[in-house]
Amino acid sequence: MAQKPTDADWILKAMVAVAGADGRLNAREVGLIQKVYQDQTGRSVDVSGVVRAVQAYTTRRDVLAEFSAAAGSMSGATKEEIIRAAYLTLLADKRIAGEERERLKDIAAALQISEIDLDAIVKGIEPTSGEER
Repeated sequence: MAQKPTDADWILKAMVAVAGADGRLNAREVGLIQKVYQDQTGRSVDVSGVVRAVQAYTTRRDVLAEFSAAAGSMSGATKEEIIRAAYLTLLADKRIAGEERERLKDIAAALQISEIDLDAIVKGIEPTSGEER
């Protein structure tokens, strides 16, 4: 029997979905996904693991359905962490593609987060290491 996804699993899914949305995956995105996953789970994931996950989520379009199905059982804090991690992934390559922004909005909608709340979460995120927005 498959075990229930953890909050860290959902965060990883969102990051991977956003990273793969523009059809490209760069080293900064991979590095950020690895760091956040390590911070959240205490386990590491190698580059090939991230690449495989991105390929799986970009070819399988059911990730939004998975978020939608799980949204009712997630806390608001978990949903916010998912969006925060996904947005940081979106910023990682220093360019925000339209497909990435749309994917973030789709994930927020699947998690039952309004556009107003999404904007508030995003505005509350400071770019890391002094990067400009």
